[in-house]
Amino acid sequence: MLIYLRRMTYLGGGGFFSVQSMYNNLILENGLPVNCAMWKLRIPLKIKIFLWYLRTGVILTKDNLAKRQWQGSPKCCFCNTDETIQHLFFDCHVPRFIWNTIFITFGIQPPSGVSCLFGPWLKNFSSKLRSQILAGAAALCWAI
Repeated sequence: MLIYLRRMTYLGGGGFFSVQSMYNNLILENGLPVNCAMWKLRIPLKIKIFLWYLRTGVILTKDNLAKRQWQGSPKCCFCNTDETIQHLFFDCHVPRFIWNTIFITFGIQPPSGVSCLFGPWLKNFSSKLRSQILAGAAALCWAI
């Protein structure tokens, strides 16, 4: 059975996910998916799935809705700028205020984007703190 998923790592020909494509990727890459750490977090499953959607870029922000022939306004409700994942979670004044509050309170430099959130930004912390920091960042993004 094939399941259609957009922008996923394990896509076979024609944009379809298959167990074979996942298997081939594991054999060729010699390991598990990079985002495996987020599945091991002790947070609700719906937030883990949300993080996976955030990482793969399929959250239904207004720009993604417009790609699906949605007829509403593509503008952010906070600042009247086009709403994208990057804008909604990192660039708009509301998330910037929240991330800066975290920076002032805990001294944790905010990530600059989604790719930074799951990559270089997280590697700045010790291995003991990474899961706690990622869980906190997940809670922040979920709240936004």
